[in-house]
Amino acid sequence: SSGINAEYGGDGGIVRELLKDSRVQDITLVDIDEEVIRVCKEHIPSMGKYLENEKVSVIIGDAKEYVKSCSDKFDVVILDVTDYAISEENDNELLGKDFYSRLKEIMNDGGVVSYQAFSPYQNNDSLKTEIENMKAAASMICYGVVPVPSFPNGNIAILFGRITKQSEKNYDRLDVPAYEISAVKAREMGLRCYHNKYHVSCCTLPLEFSAWFEELTKS
Repeated sequence: SSGINAEYGGDGGIVRELLKDSRVQDITLVDIDEEVIRVCKEHIPSMGKYLENEKVSVIIGDAKEYVKSCSDKFDVVILDVTDYAISEENDNELLGKDFYSRLKEIMNDGGVVSYQAFSPYQNNDSLKTEIENMKAAASMICYGVVPVPSFPNGNIAILFGRITKQSEKNYDRLDVPAYEISAVKAREMGLRCYHNKYHVSCCTLPLEFSAWFEELTKS
């Protein structure tokens, strides 16, 4: 990939995993909290040290403002943020349709945006909002559930969106891996979880929820 933009990932964990893939040429990290970056570099070097890699550019600022002025183009944008109401008093979205519309402008055709989402069994209404917002940028949307024991419900969910700018073009599906990464290859790369079969299994949804999701993602 020629360019990856990771937003709100100041701990360095996403950057560490991205750098395991030799195809990644450059990464731009945008995080609003400089202190998080400093603390992670100092106290969690297993992640924070990767922010100093020569392929990585770190920008301190609000991602919402960054996308308004950004002139670069990215193949992948990773949003490591949860867009949901923390309480009844704080029901404003962190990201909305305007953000995603601008995001589409700074992404290459066929690019992918991923967004940390919640399990539908935990926060169904927020997931509906997230899907509607992502539709402002992506015409193909996929949903995957990844086991994470330390998270509520024991899993974390990811929304993937494909940026499609040519109506006559056939784009690759998101629930099928774009590249061959076998379990053997994944170990060689230093990956702990991801490989092709794992990708497919995470994107294979329970029948009841699959029908609900397909209805929500219709244009």
